[in-house]
Amino acid sequence: MALSGKKKEESVSMKEYLDASMELEKLRKENGIEAEEKGISKWITRFFNYKENRQKVALNKKKYLWVMLLLGWCGGHRFMAKQYVLGAAYLLLCWTGFSVAMTLIDLLIAIPLEADENGMVLV
Repeated sequence: MALSGKKKEESVSMKEYLDASMELEKLRKENGIEAEEKGISKWITRFFNYKENRQKVALNKKKYLWVMLLLGWCGGHRFMAKQYVLGAAYLLLCWTGFSVAMTLIDLLIAIPLEADENGMVLV
């Protein structure tokens, strides 16, 4: 019998795959090993960790809204809130209309924020 060079394909059902995956995750937890994230999931995790742990800045609500209305198209309100990466993104994309649309969304978020007795809001 001559070998044709083709490998025998093995098929695994989805249930078997999920069971093995769950068992692997259980063994990792028992031994204290964390799975290394790769690709887009790593960046998504970084984003949400940053969003949760970001230190908020206290700004005067009236000044913030005025800066948003007048300079929001170029990211002025993001620079004011010390969000420099987003401010730079607004500035780089101001010619596309993206920053205007995002400023309108930011405005809809900022208007209902409750100011404290000094007129400050946390952004």
